[in-house]
Amino acid sequence: MNQKIEYTDAPMDIEESLNRAVVIPNFELTQEQINMVAARRSKKPVSIYLSVETIDKFKKAAQKSGNRYQTMISDVLDTYTQQYLH
Repeated sequence: MNQKIEYTDAPMDIEESLNRAVVIPNFELTQEQINMVAARRSKKPVSIYLSVETIDKFKKAAQKSGNRYQTMISDVLDTYTQQYLH
């Protein structure tokens, strides 16, 4: 059962998802694990103009927390969307 499975015939999005999958050893997820899984959801690149001040604030916050500022901006938008844009 140690045979490597090739996913070359799978659609690209399925193959990509399988390659990025994370094995979680138990069902009691920590908040860090939940954030890690959530960050791996499908994303699409976009261009957007933001104020220099806003970007600087996110970069400073990201540096303090050890996160990436673009991920933080994405998380803020996702949270807003989930709460206010049903």
